[in-house]
Amino acid sequence: MTIFGSARRCCFAALALIGAAGSVQAQTGSIDGEEPDMFDDFYTFVCPDGGYESGCEREDITLSVSLDDFDPATMAQSCAYRTSAECRVTASGEIFAASRSSTMHWQLLALQPADGPLVQMIVLVEMDGAVPVLLLSHQSEGYIDPPVLARDDTQSGILVHVPARNRGLGSADLVLFSRTNGWNWTSADGLIAQMDKLLPAGFSVSPPVSFDFREGSAFALVRRESDPGCCATGGIAFVDFEQSDFDLSVSRVTFNETLPVGDASQPTLDPYSKTETTEHGSANDEGTHR
Repeated sequence: MTIFGSARRCCFAALALIGAAGSVQAQTGSIDGEEPDMFDDFYTFVCPDGGYESGCEREDITLSVSLDDFDPATMAQSCAYRTSAECRVTASGEIFAASRSSTMHWQLLALQPADGPLVQMIVLVEMDGAVPVLLLSHQSEGYIDPPVLARDDTQSGILVHVPARNRGLGSADLVLFSRTNGWNWTSADGLIAQMDKLLPAGFSVSPPVSFDFREGSAFALVRRESDPGCCATGGIAFVDFEQSDFDLSVSRVTFNETLPVGDASQPTLDPYSKTETTEHGSANDEGTHR
């Protein structure tokens, strides 16, 4: 089991459908004998029929990614996702994984349905010999960044991080990892659920989370149950991860709680004007200055 570095060093210094090598297309359900935690599908927006949330499921989107006569040279011009919605390629590239001697090709797509907002999508394909393997087909109403090869060595394995945000500025990141011949995955949703279990009662992580999988760490603001929707006042959580053959999990959460200081009726320092303020206005206002 590989334990990554400390989250403090980080701060101070989907969904995915994964296929085993040799299969043309990955299947849903258990991966390499492991059953992933199930959670709501936040990643299905533009369906093959071109409609916005028109009733398709994640598997329908995956089956509509065409790998027939796959040619890496066309990833920059042609949408691999077959949909009636307007589709264009906004970026593309490749990642070479030396420890597997394989190349992963990716493209970012902009999907514009006739009845909904613009949606981004990523398609990630691994060339394992002559057979293309679909590793990922993922959509987001926010944004998706190019995938990052965060780790690549024979001892620790491979870890590919896909940074993403969904609507409401929540974390929609996906992480693909492998220490064997197959692939496994987890999502920001699954990792945040693990973090919440390690926090004290009445506290929860407030996305977005800042992940650094090169260091195996992350940090995030923490919300109290009584916090309004706009603001997280609980403090900061520093998170460490560990990777095994079939799992990437939260190994430790260090929670620095923010405690209220002083009385709300007493003057406090305004960080912008550098003047003392109270609930009744600035101490520099005419008629209130003493």
